[in-house]
Amino acid sequence: MINHINKSQRVLLYRIEEFFKKPFTSWLLIASGVLIPLIRYIHFETQSPYLLTLGRFHPMILHFPIAMLFILLLCEVGRVYLAVQIEHTWTLFGFVFSILLVSITIKTGIMLYASGEYSGILLDQHFTGALISGTLIFISFGLYLLYIRNPKIYPVYYTGLILSNMVILYTGHQGASMTHGKNYLSGYFPMMFTKSSGTQTPDTTSYFYADVLQPILDMKCAGCHNGTRSKGGLIITIYKDLFKKGDSGNPGITPHDTSSSEIYRRIMLPDSSDEHMPPQGKTALTKDEITLLRFWISANALENIKTSDITYAPIKNKILQLAPTINKYKLNIEKEKFTQIKINQDLMFLSKEIEMKITKDEKDENNLYTLSNYFPPSPFDSKKLRELKPYLDRFSKVSLVSSQMDDADLYLISQMDNVRELYLQKTRIKGFGLVQLARLKNLEILNVSFTDTDDQALIDILKFPALKELYLYGTRTTKDVILAIEKNKKGLKIYSEEGPYF
Repeated sequence: MINHINKSQRVLLYRIEEFFKKPFTSWLLIASGVLIPLIRYIHFETQSPYLLTLGRFHPMILHFPIAMLFILLLCEVGRVYLAVQIEHTWTLFGFVFSILLVSITIKTGIMLYASGEYSGILLDQHFTGALISGTLIFISFGLYLLYIRNPKIYPVYYTGLILSNMVILYTGHQGASMTHGKNYLSGYFPMMFTKSSGTQTPDTTSYFYADVLQPILDMKCAGCHNGTRSKGGLIITIYKDLFKKGDSGNPGITPHDTSSSEIYRRIMLPDSSDEHMPPQGKTALTKDEITLLRFWISANALENIKTSDITYAPIKNKILQLAPTINKYKLNIEKEKFTQIKINQDLMFLSKEIEMKITKDEKDENNLYTLSNYFPPSPFDSKKLRELKPYLDRFSKVSLVSSQMDDADLYLISQMDNVRELYLQKTRIKGFGLVQLARLKNLEILNVSFTDTDDQALIDILKFPALKELYLYGTRTTKDVILAIEKNKKGLKIYSEEGPYF
């Protein structure tokens, strides 16, 4: 098998090979595979930091058996369809490494499961898939050993190997969905079967507005000016709405007149101006993109101007120069559309699973959501919170009033990077975990009324970077400490009242 090894290593490999070629070994492997699903009924729990740390290696280790099984399948495909001669010893040791890696992967997966960091339907499907994968891999190895002695077994072995690869891919997909969101691997499949606008170049069929200018406006301005959120009364996603008057009293676009076009006027304001479009923190239009917008307005802002009809050389050249950038904009817009559809579907599914209300935040420009309880409230605990782990940064407002949240749960809540309002009234919070929420850079409103928050916990509020309103009715805080906090944290208003519900 290997020429560059010493005699003792050859002897060891020979003995391993002879062991697996014994008749009883194949049946032992098949029997072991059949018993693997029984692992589901073994209760495993540990608080050992060493074992829990080993569990964290599960996502890294699992790639090796997947790759090894795929290589084994490729070898068999080559044997069947290309008449490739593959030495049995290579396949045998490939299976030896596969069952070793699968065993380690399942064990580390159990340790990760014991940490309690994951739960829910996806975890159950992933766990079930892992056990079935292990069963099929052990059985496939056993069938391979039988095939060596009896070639008639080959079709059964080959089928088992194909099934092993199919199930392990499904299992990996569920695992990816747990960490990255439901249908993570297949999220962009719809784009593969639709004609992408991101690869087009200006030609005789392209229009200046639809194929050149609109992608620029959609990329730079649509977040604040769309059919759902029309900041300043301006909508730029629909052609006819560009000419309507906004809150300023001026239309977004006035044909032939850039000075009366509110969109152009605001784009040309200094970056420091409060009226500048886009606002600070957003990507502004480039000089070339502004030139195209100015040309279009001066050309009567028509919808049906073909790029091929433009004869003015400087504009024609800019269109060609910007073609790669505009195509990139189109592709990003298309990707974002599919991503938002997928996320919305996932969250609507989770909403039913965890019995919580999840809705689009219509006032937010970043496609964020709100999370709140129904009335009367249904139980919401740590397990249900963990179901939301892949989507924690997708929420702007969160209300967990009367839920079973405690200070330990504040660690996960602190990963809601975009949350601005957080309502935790009537929960089991003691206050010592509030410091974890200090990492929420956008949190402006916090309500911990009717909790056991005390003066010591209140001091940590000084570390909150953006907090503007804090509600403490029914807590164990004192007036002196509240006044001291307000004095030392400018811009924070503390209310000794129950505060609003969301």
